[in-house]
Amino acid sequence: MTRGLTPEGEEKQLAGTCVHKWRSRKSPYFVAHICEFCKLYRYKANPRADWEYRAPIPFARSAGDFPA
Repeated sequence: MTRGLTPEGEEKQLAGTCVHKWRSRKSPYFVAHICEFCKLYRYKANPRADWEYRAPIPFARSAGDFPA
């Protein structure tokens, strides 16, 4: 897999340029969403908290997908 491309060879959407389409997500937090397009994750720990954001975590398909 080439950096910056999806497994299908399409260019990845950057979180800063995404129009974000949020979907609810099960989570131990008060509320959590994930963007359908860029996979950015956002959550609130309680009703008065600010949004916290996490970038998507890449998962290797095989041991050779990540540099040593």
